[in-house]
Amino acid sequence: MKTIQRNILISLVPLLTPLSGFAETPEKVALVAPLSSTKGTVNAWRASQVIGQNVKNAGDETIGEIQDLLVDMKSGEIHAVVVSAGGFLGLGDVLTAVPVSALRFDNEAKAFKTKLTKEQLGKAPQFKTTSWPDYSDVATIQAMRSYRDSIGGEVIEPDNSAQNEKPENKSGLIPTDQGNSEKDVQITRDIRTSIIDTDLSFKAKNIKIITKDERVVLKGVVENDDEHQAILKLAKDHANAAKITDELEVNAK
Repeated sequence: MKTIQRNILISLVPLLTPLSGFAETPEKVALVAPLSSTKGTVNAWRASQVIGQNVKNAGDETIGEIQDLLVDMKSGEIHAVVVSAGGFLGLGDVLTAVPVSALRFDNEAKAFKTKLTKEQLGKAPQFKTTSWPDYSDVATIQAMRSYRDSIGGEVIEPDNSAQNEKPENKSGLIPTDQGNSEKDVQITRDIRTSIIDTDLSFKAKNIKIITKDERVVLKGVVENDDEHQAILKLAKDHANAAKITDELEVNAK
């Protein structure tokens, strides 16, 4: 068993809300049924179901296997899904930390699939299987968040993905439009860090932040007007207010 140093890796966590919207239980774990919503669709997986699943790329090549999940038990944030992608990348005995948003379960493939390219995976945080990072180190978590934001942010229920990709959105930007310049990545990272460090709801902590040419777009759902205004203020602390497009929505109850 790997040490507790991995910041509460979650074999005991009952629900993985961010892994939502998958349609069926994979055969591999048929005896451990995912939890279902009142509408009968799967909206949560147990950690034991996810660990051990294969991961494939868009070309149906097997990248590796899910080894572990890293969760912040205070904020509820899933920092990373740890995948044994080292062999696929030609790096030997190396694990790769990818954001949960990069994976979707594919019933036909009976595996989690990702659209990340080999080049994108190569830029993800990596470490030796025998030498896990110190997850109590802020810099380590920041590296994971930075990578997540650079490939489009995180997808969290009630999820904002469908609305984020509507062509009629105000900004015209979607998560994959995140800029890769040092300045764009820094702005997104700084806003994300401020939000995570503030007492906000789980939904609010996981809104999408897209920065392109120093123009910031905020997308997603927050619980109330106070959270909405708090996020706008945090964004203005790190970006030019005139370059911020607010596409946040307040949760309708």
